[in-house]
Formats: sequence, C-alpha cells, structure tokens
Amino acid sequence: MESATKMRSVIARLGVVLLQLLMTQVVTFLVSLLVIDIEGFQKSHSGLFALILGATFTTGVFLAGWLALRRGWLKEEPMYLARFLATLLGAYVPLAVALILYRFLEPGNPWFFISMLASILGFHLPGWARKA
Repeated sequence: MESATKMRSVIARLGVVLLQLLMTQVVTFLVSLLVIDIEGFQKSHSGLFALILGATFTTGVFLAGWLALRRGWLKEEPMYLARFLATLLGAYVPLAVALILYRFLEPGNPWFFISMLASILGFHLPGWARKA
C-alpha cells in the first residue's frame, strides 16, 4: 500500500514538472507576441532579453507550481516566498552565465533549457530542504 502511495506521489511530481516546463513555453510565447521585432531585440539588447526570459521562466514555473500546491497535486508546505525566490534565482543565474559566455543570446541557446530546469529545481528545493 505504501509503495502505491509513493508511486502516485512520484507520478504527480513528474506531472507537475512537465506542466511547469510547458508553462515556461506558454508564458514565453505570450510575451513574445507583445514584444515588437523580437529577432532584432535579441541581438541589440541581450541583457534586457535575458531579463524578460528570466521573468517568463519564473512566471511559468511559479504559476504551475502554485496551481499544483493549491489543487493538492503536491502534498507539501506552500512556502510561497521561498519558492518564488528560489525559482527566480534558478532562472536568472544560468541566464547570467549565458550572457557572460555569449555575445548575444540566440534562439536555441542551451542555457535557456538549463535556466528552465534550474528554475523548476528552485521551486521544489524549499520543500525538499524542509523535509531534510
């Protein structure tokens, strides 16, 4: 019986992670519709582009995680501020590294995916740290 409960918990967490990845893409797409001439913007204002990407990744991950906590898909303490700050840090640190390594950020840069995964990890870390 306990193994079935653990399996449900693992499946729920994987589903939430998948939803968070999906939401980063959805929020980024919606913001890209608002920004005029995004192609030129990437090359001429890389720092501002990284700020916008970090904000969209943070928003997507945090909103999906918040929904999972509110709906009871994740059975953890909310700790919204800690989760938000860790998500924010997870999104911006890899993007800052990318800005240092690359002159401008082009579509398909591997650091974007690293930033998404780090922000998801940042969302889940406060709950794991509390359990330890």
